[in-house]
Amino acid sequence: MRSIISPVVSGLRPGGRRPTFSRSWIPRNTPSRLKNMSDSTHNKKRPSFELGSATVKTSQPLESSQAKWLGLTSIDWVDETGKERKWEASYRKTAGESSSDKPDAVAIFAVVSRPQQPPSTILVFQFRPPVNKIVVELPAGLIDEGENAETAALRELLEETGYGNGPNGGQAKVEEISEILVNDPGMSSANMVLAKVSVSLDRADLVPEPQQEQVQPEKGYVVDARLMHLALGIAMQ
Repeated sequence: MRSIISPVVSGLRPGGRRPTFSRSWIPRNTPSRLKNMSDSTHNKKRPSFELGSATVKTSQPLESSQAKWLGLTSIDWVDETGKERKWEASYRKTAGESSSDKPDAVAIFAVVSRPQQPPSTILVFQFRPPVNKIVVELPAGLIDEGENAETAALRELLEETGYGNGPNGGQAKVEEISEILVNDPGMSSANMVLAKVSVSLDRADLVPEPQQEQVQPEKGYVVDARLMHLALGIAMQ
């Protein structure tokens, strides 16, 4: 179950699809202009669940033939010296054979603008069973059959955060789609594209005072490496 970190809505967020937490993620020693990009949303109706209660119950080996979503493959390859080698990797069974030319998924870097306020972005908290932790990451999701990256980006943004597709959710527009990026090339053939999406809101009075609570490792949170890389890139500009 996801919750968003949003700089925009006080009370229930646009769309009202999923409850949110009043938290913000700001790393130590973050430049002040980056802090403006990740504020928190007040939610007057507190959710009846806590992400921290999610946990892995059991874990056991799984044969590739029994797996629904992922498969294992053995790769024979030749290195730069001409030596033959083997490599083990995973792949998405839903991706098909053309996954190297077609993106599996899309992540959304949303730039939210509203009158007389600095630009902000949207992050999500999501429990990830493989690491048994809550991960702070960009909104993202798989691209459905027959769907392009632009359509998937707007759909996922609306479904996961409530932004876009309406006056209260703001007007969302895909500004740019990246080239195909690989997620974890040492272990998987999974790939994705990054969509830059602009979200325009017409009300500045919906912006609450940010509550900048540190999300620390002892609280059970980890940060998606791709998100940290993006933040560092912005900080170096």
